Amino acid sequence: MGAAFLTPHQKFTCVASDIPRNRSQCSYNTTTPEGVVQEQRCTKWDFDNSTYTRTITSEFDLVCDYSFLRATFKSVYFLGAFVGSVLNGWVSDRYGRKTMHMAGVLTFVILGNALSWLPNMSAILFARFFMGVGHPSSTETGYSLVMETCEPRLRSIIGIIVYLPWCFSLITLGGFGYLLRDWRWLMFTVSMPGLLYLPVLWLMDESPRWLIVRGRHADALRVLRKASRWNKVELPPDDQLFEIMADTQSEEKEAQGHEADSPRGLKATLRDVAAGAVVLLRTKKIRMITLCLYANFLVVDSVYYGLSLGGDRFGVDPFAYMALGGVMETPANTLTIPLVRKLGRRASNIMCFVVSGVSLLALGVTPSGISWLVTTMIMIGKLAITAAYMILYFHANELFPTEVRQRGMSTCAMVAKIGSITVPFLVEILGSIGSWVPLVTFGGAALVAAGITSRLPETRGVAMKDTVAELEDSGVQRPRSVTFLTPNEEKKEAPLTVLRRPSQSSGNHL
Repeated sequence: MGAAFLTPHQKFTCVASDIPRNRSQCSYNTTTPEGVVQEQRCTKWDFDNSTYTRTITSEFDLVCDYSFLRATFKSVYFLGAFVGSVLNGWVSDRYGRKTMHMAGVLTFVILGNALSWLPNMSAILFARFFMGVGHPSSTETGYSLVMETCEPRLRSIIGIIVYLPWCFSLITLGGFGYLLRDWRWLMFTVSMPGLLYLPVLWLMDESPRWLIVRGRHADALRVLRKASRWNKVELPPDDQLFEIMADTQSEEKEAQGHEADSPRGLKATLRDVAAGAVVLLRTKKIRMITLCLYANFLVVDSVYYGLSLGGDRFGVDPFAYMALGGVMETPANTLTIPLVRKLGRRASNIMCFVVSGVSLLALGVTPSGISWLVTTMIMIGKLAITAAYMILYFHANELFPTEVRQRGMSTCAMVAKIGSITVPFLVEILGSIGSWVPLVTFGGAALVAAGITSRLPETRGVAMKDTVAELEDSGVQRPRSVTFLTPNEEKKEAPLTVLRRPSQSSGNHL
């Protein structure tokens, strides 16, 4: 999110001796002694430093022919995150959650500090890309580590709490941006707290579930014993624990379809991803669900990051805008669970998309000079789209049958990354037309997503499907009885009993 302060849109004027007075332009006309008019490209600019003292935009002259590099700076990070997402699942399964989490955090700390001193734009973009590659390892793997070591009854609340530091960091970032206003010192300052986290990494244990699946039962027992001492919980005898571990490992092997202690190669993993995508589009109902979710993930990621990073194009105070965005995300992350319990997944998501869409579309007729009103309307849209983001992940997880759930969620995350990769360019292009244009575009996209969501089935109180076949068969009218011939060739009718799997008898009561 710091990119909003590092490569903002700034007013500039062309500095050239041939121009009688400086103007905001990229080229100008000159007349030769022979009276020939020639177009000259401006090569030096003077930037408005009333908001920032030094930015990447002003230091490297990212205007005119090089203005695309502002969006590239933001986009290249998400491109790295896209690559990291493809690699992260395979690498973390092979080398462990803790190892990959440590690698991701170290990548952030080292490259974040180095980026604040790099001398040229190529090196800066290179560092940004690899910071993005490390993003899934530090966040997604860290989330998996928390969930795999958390007590089941606390997973819902912990799953929400782990997002709150993100909200607080946005508030803090707005404050640091206001106080420093120099991109190098800002980057250095926000990267330094990562050093305080390094000692925690050495105290952190590996996920006991990952150790069990990998067959390292003795190491898993050590972690469990340590946890039992800290939580003052009595564990079963070692032999009983080893038996439970062996059963868990066997179940995981069966679920994966290959040896859990012999991770597959990267090529095989990528081949499985491709095959999984085919399964998600092969039959009618799963195809409809998949395509609807792909569209919604694309919209929600684009709108969320477009609003988060585009403050410099919306005519608002960038520092207050960032801090208020963090404030808005706090209720969005904490109130979604009671909301979906009350209204259900589909209705809640439609409501959030509609609120976001209407508030952003209203900015098309809101006077841009009323800054507080513009900021308020954007913040309402930001709160609603953040809540929609949370609910969408929750809903999608229940819509995909068990056998394709991991594939479905992984591909949805990849489609979402495509949205975040492209949206900086969208904001840059549309923002040059008018500050309201990207906002109205995001509002329209949110309303389209609301319409798409109405096509998705509700999952509250409904048993999650185990297979694609079950999903395709759901809702199909079955005959209640069957007619057959007796040995005497008499027609008789008998009720048809359809046996269901035990897992289907229990609904989702959240």
